[in-house]
Amino acid sequence: MTAETLLVIVVAVVMVIGVAGTVLPILPGLWVIWLAAVAYGILAGSTTGGWVAMALITVLAITGTASAFYLPQRTASSVGVPWWGQLIALGFAVAGFFVVPIVGAPLGFVVGILVTTIVRERHIPGALGATWATLKAMLLASGIQFAVGLAMMAIWVMWVWAEI
Repeated sequence: MTAETLLVIVVAVVMVIGVAGTVLPILPGLWVIWLAAVAYGILAGSTTGGWVAMALITVLAITGTASAFYLPQRTASSVGVPWWGQLIALGFAVAGFFVVPIVGAPLGFVVGILVTTIVRERHIPGALGATWATLKAMLLASGIQFAVGLAMMAIWVMWVWAEI
């Protein structure tokens, strides 16, 4: 096995872990994929095609990450969760990350939205509706990140294929 083959295998494994991180909030999945692509570019040496691939991978990483923050926040705002309620939910997410492994952060955020909406509106059905809408937006953002992660990997595969 050559060093180049080993590099491709290691980068591919790291990228698969990154794709898993887009669904399971253990790692910042898109940025793991991005770092693996950067490492590949540095270690394998980049051509013009490699720079173009890296630029596309970077744009996708930024766009996918933005969707993970923007979609749930926008949805929470649209269903009446104030900015301070979203900050409290973010605090719940941070606490949840440390209390419940793997699913704690999104679970904490959803519980935070539910609690702040109940406290604010004193209307449980309305709070459940706001929480459900926010949860759907989080799932959509996760799906977008998953698709973006796969697209980043596909670009990397074309990059590797072009340099063989």
